[in-house]
Amino acid sequence: MGRKATGPRQASVSDQKGDSPVSPTTVKVTLHLSVGTAQRLGVESAMRRISQSAIAEDVLAAYLSRWQLPAVAESNRLETG
Repeated sequence: MGRKATGPRQASVSDQKGDSPVSPTTVKVTLHLSVGTAQRLGVESAMRRISQSAIAEDVLAAYLSRWQLPAVAESNRLETG
């Protein structure tokens, strides 16, 4: 009835190299955007010929730079102390 597998099993999607971070300083984040915002991001990405991730990084970094956040070492010290 069932078909026998004769070759090696295919790797799952999570095992592929594309899922690992590029460097230790990057992380994978999912953003939930409105349809209009996602379309504008896609158009901007195509016009500038850079990735949507690079544009999102620039926009978020500029937005978040308006506030002074504690350094990671300082926030870890505050949590433990």
